[in-house]
Amino acid sequence: MKMASDRQRQFLGGALLFIALFLTNATAIENKKYPAGNQNLNPTQAWRSSEYCLQNVSTTCKTGFGTKNYSLTYKGWLNVTAEEGPRFCEAGGCADHTRSVLLCLKHVKRDYWFANAATVQDLYDTIDEGCKNGGTGFTGISKYGSHWKVKSK
Repeated sequence: MKMASDRQRQFLGGALLFIALFLTNATAIENKKYPAGNQNLNPTQAWRSSEYCLQNVSTTCKTGFGTKNYSLTYKGWLNVTAEEGPRFCEAGGCADHTRSVLLCLKHVKRDYWFANAATVQDLYDTIDEGCKNGGTGFTGISKYGSHWKVKSK
C-alpha cells in the first residue's frame, strides 16, 4: 500500500508543478494604454479592449472645435459639419486620430460594430469619402442601413 501512496504523491506533485509553471502564465494581461497590443483575447476581453481603444481621446478632437466634440464613441456618430470638415480632415488632425482609434478597434475586435450599426470599415470609408473632397461634412453611419430590420406596426 505504501507504494500507491508514493505514486499518488508523485503524481500530485507533478500536477502542481505543471500548474505552477504553465497555467499561471496562461492568463493574458490586458494592456489598457495600448490595447492593440493585446493578443488572443477571449470575447469579454476583446469588448473591454475595444472600450480601451475608444478611451484614447485626442485633445484636437475633444476641444479643437469649440463646443463640438468629435471624439469617437461607441455610438459611431461623427456628424462632421461642412464648416468644420476641412479642419477635421487636415493632416495630423482629428481624422487621423479617429483612423488610429478605428485601427485599434480592428486589431482587438475585428467584428466590432457601433450602436448605430456602423462597422469599423463603414467609418473608415465615411472619413475617406468625406475628406477626399476637402471635408464637405459627413456623418458616420452604416452605408448599408441598419443591420437590424425594424418591423413597422
